[in-house]
Formats: sequence, structure tokens, C-alpha cells
Amino acid sequence: MVKKSKIKRVNCKKCGESWLPTEVPTNKEWTKVAPMPDSEGRVTVMIMATWSCPSCGKSTMGLKSKHKDKGTTGPSKKELIVEFIEKADKKFLLTELAVELSLSEDNLEKALQAFLKRKAISGKIENGYFIKE
Repeated sequence: MVKKSKIKRVNCKKCGESWLPTEVPTNKEWTKVAPMPDSEGRVTVMIMATWSCPSCGKSTMGLKSKHKDKGTTGPSKKELIVEFIEKADKKFLLTELAVELSLSEDNLEKALQAFLKRKAISGKIENGYFIKE
């Protein structure tokens, strides 16, 4: 089921009049881009605007609309790690995989331990090597 976005009404701080962003023509529009992507790698683009209140004429600023891009495409780091382990030999160096996935060896080892705990993969880590079981 597709989630329907809720459109907030713009309120005048002087007289209390409210209207939808599309009901009253805008004076000026500009865009703001979120500095960090969300957990899925999507970037939020916000279209800001100013309106003149239809009752009292006071200028009011607010959000006109908000959009998210499609985000990154391709497999995630987790999928790449699991895929590499499935295709790899019985024993391989962690540094080898860390370089290929552009991860630090510590982060890779933590990820592998989490996968082992969740039973997403089977094997063990010994002396900088991952040994498949």
C-alpha cells in the first residue's frame, strides 16, 4: 500500500489565516537539499517558498513540497560480503575482502561477527582469516 503524504497548511503568524501551499500564489521559491542521506541512501530535496497572506498581506515563509530521490542502486555492502563469502575458498584473508569492499578490517570483522551471530553465514574468524564451515 502506498503511503499518502500529508500536506501541511501554511499559517499566518499575524492574523491566524491558514491555506494550502498550492491555494495561494508564491512570491519566491528556492530549494534546500538535506546534508546527509537517509539510511537507504536517498537524498531529501525540500522546496521552500514565501507567500503573502490573503487576509492581512504579511509575508510568510514555509515548506511547499518535499521529494526524495531514488537513492543508490546496486547491492548493499552486506549483500556483497555474503556473496563474496559464498563464492570464496574455504579460507581467505580478511584484509583481502576489506580492500575489495573498501572497508576497514575492524569494521569488516565486526560485520562478520554480527553475521555469524545471526547465522547469516557459517564459519569462524581466526588470526586475520575467515574459515568457512
